[in-house]
Amino acid sequence: MNAARPLPEAPTSFVAGNQWQLGVYRTPFEVADMNTSVWKRYRLKEWHYLSFTTQEWFVAMGMVQLGYVANLFAYAVDRVELRPAVEHGVLSPLGAALSFAPSSVRGTTSWHSRGASVSVEANNGWSVELDLPLGSERLRGRAHIESRDSLAMLHRLGPGRVAYTHKAAGWPVSGQLELGARPIHLDGGLATSDWTRSQASRITEWKWASLSAFLADGTPVGLNLSAQVYEDERGHSVENALWIDGKVQRLSGVVFEVPERPKTQSWKIRSIDADEIEIEFEPFGAREEHTNFGLVRTDFVQPYGRFIGRVLGHDITGAFGVVETHLSVW
Repeated sequence: MNAARPLPEAPTSFVAGNQWQLGVYRTPFEVADMNTSVWKRYRLKEWHYLSFTTQEWFVAMGMVQLGYVANLFAYAVDRVELRPAVEHGVLSPLGAALSFAPSSVRGTTSWHSRGASVSVEANNGWSVELDLPLGSERLRGRAHIESRDSLAMLHRLGPGRVAYTHKAAGWPVSGQLELGARPIHLDGGLATSDWTRSQASRITEWKWASLSAFLADGTPVGLNLSAQVYEDERGHSVENALWIDGKVQRLSGVVFEVPERPKTQSWKIRSIDADEIEIEFEPFGAREEHTNFGLVRTDFVQPYGRFIGRVLGHDITGAFGVVETHLSVW
């Protein structure tokens, strides 16, 4: 793979001339309609994950629509006091609390349930407003994520089924949140985003890593890595990418070495057949979820912590982010 080759701009919509516009792009699709029938709607999976990283805080949140249930989660990590994350998670039967945007660049994804409200509006990036419980306090405030190069991918999963994901990392963020009486100043920080709409396989498994940070010289950097999902004929994930100062370039496939105790032991991630990536991840804590509704279940662990090592020659040691191991039967 020529990682330095500029990515093309995406077409307007997923289908042209009855053909899926499969590929990897540096701009997102404006129209993300999969024309899903009513019964297939419950096979459609959608989520929008966001994180904000500053020198003092790491804040992550996500809204997930699975059809039969929707999920809102959020957590905040005080990086100065080295306190474990405070968390919030709630389910909504049949997804009633969640309204998902028509695409990642149009409309608003919102959650409204008793005691929790979140709005993420597409606005040359995303404008976020939230008010929800986090531990014994409330997390409130506004943020704006400023658009840079994206990694947008439309990938075939099987006959008649595709997945679309719009990834962003190392994008500038501004605004302010408050956790109880403690301010979380976002100005000068960085954000990541994962907007996904997928006609997912019945059994779906993946490994994932994501971070936004500053290099030693102050240059913003973002990283997205995955394995076991969205892979090409060589077994390389096609959504692996590095952002340097807002410019995106693709990376080759990686192998995740997940330890026996993923919440406390170090992970290793390395390139499959190239000398691009050699990093370790040291967990500080973890968010996990294990749900079982009989025919459907989800098991995942998402540790948060710091990375050590190099990507394309860039030293990312000290960067804060997440890794994840995930299995869903849905």
